[in-house]
Amino acid sequence: MGMSSLDELRGQDGRQIMDDYIVQDEHGNPLDLEDLPGRKLVAGQESEPLLMRVVERASGEVIWRLLKTTALRDRRGRFVGAMTVIEDVTRVKTAELRTRVLAESGRILASSLDYQQTLRNVAEVAVPSLADYCGVDLLGDDGTLERVAAIHRDPAKRELAEALQTIDPWIPTLDTPGGRVALTGTSELFTETSQGDLATMGRSETHLSLIRALGVRSVLIVPMRVPTRTIGLLTLATDALHGGRLGHDDTELAEQLARRAAVAVENSRLHTKLANVAETLQRSLRPSELPGIPGWELASLYRPAQAEHRIDVGGDFYEFVERDGVWFVIVGDVTGRGVAAASMTALLRHGARVASRTEPHPAAILARLDEALRQQPEPSLCTALCLAIHDDHVRLCSAGHPPALLATGDGAVRQVPAPGPMLGAFADASWSEERIDVSPGTTLVLYTDGVTETAGERERFGVERLRELVAANAARGPTELLAVLESTLSAFRSGLERDDVAALALRAR
Repeated sequence: MGMSSLDELRGQDGRQIMDDYIVQDEHGNPLDLEDLPGRKLVAGQESEPLLMRVVERASGEVIWRLLKTTALRDRRGRFVGAMTVIEDVTRVKTAELRTRVLAESGRILASSLDYQQTLRNVAEVAVPSLADYCGVDLLGDDGTLERVAAIHRDPAKRELAEALQTIDPWIPTLDTPGGRVALTGTSELFTETSQGDLATMGRSETHLSLIRALGVRSVLIVPMRVPTRTIGLLTLATDALHGGRLGHDDTELAEQLARRAAVAVENSRLHTKLANVAETLQRSLRPSELPGIPGWELASLYRPAQAEHRIDVGGDFYEFVERDGVWFVIVGDVTGRGVAAASMTALLRHGARVASRTEPHPAAILARLDEALRQQPEPSLCTALCLAIHDDHVRLCSAGHPPALLATGDGAVRQVPAPGPMLGAFADASWSEERIDVSPGTTLVLYTDGVTETAGERERFGVERLRELVAANAARGPTELLAVLESTLSAFRSGLERDDVAALALRAR
């Protein structure tokens, strides 16, 4: 306790001694003299071991003490005093806190792909275990630093921390500590800040006044670095109220924390870019509005697969093309997922439009698409069904695609046409067409295998369920029929929708 003799200690009042220190329990709650185990035992209360965090006000040194008190009794068992053993557990507790900070930061950084929320969580891990205040700045594409997270342990100062977060982005320069850290990648530690140090940290009068209002005692600024560059800053500070000071050991821990946070930010940004690319592709691949085909009612159902990370793109598509009064309808499913499947889908949709201008028959259109696929450098496969709508009949041709369901006025449902080989699979493939005469009330349902492969708790939805649903609802009209199909699939499905679902219903007026 900094005293030279036992007599000097005896002459001091316990409360005066404690005034030289900031004394808290392990959770940060303040302690006074009456909370110490020896005092409680003398007062006739239960006395449990007490772990104390002690900060010497003058030096800012943080010490951890474990107090264990035992009652002293005479031969008759009467209480005569209390003996307290004080154990210095600073090294053990400091190592434990540092390990916990890194472990908790690792868990948090892996828990979310929203990097701004992740960095706010990291700031909360650093406070109060490592510092009283933590702020995070990120470098933008325009070279400015912007504070994206700020937190203070003292609820009364959290508004000040939030106000610091609203300061306009700034361009780092070598005139300020934060600017030097951002430009050089070297940490800066101010163990005991002076008014001059604070003045160099302020970027404006408003900013400087907020820093002074926080009552900063020591400041540590470390770079958030990935292998090739610095992407931001992590700023830690202690204040005079809580008394602690940051040192070189804290610098090492803060740099580890900042490196982890930087990697998480980069991964999150990469994921965001990929998600934006995927969403752009999905928007471009989604079918356009249905056209008006004379003599026919149309309805569509299209639901992309539910990807857990939103960057998966499927290959189900349909397209309507008109040539000389004949409408062609093409439904297809490209094998695979992701960007490769998306590019093939775009190629086939465009190819179908081009082929329909020169080829008058479904089989010829499929042959042109097959040729385009086989010219690709990597193997590419696709199933497709092409339908040509004439005045009194339709012509269908299938390339390995699930056959359409044809519902007639008498309630019968059958599958048409017979399937041919997949597109892109064989050099000598050929396809045949099937002509179907249509009368008012005839309904055709075209679909991809995402419908029949929808997984329930024990089995797939299957063709038979689909046939029964079409037979029971064909008289309702295309829109109602597909609405029933969508609700039935949703009720049947167990878990996420793992495949795209596309369906068309066409009914002759």
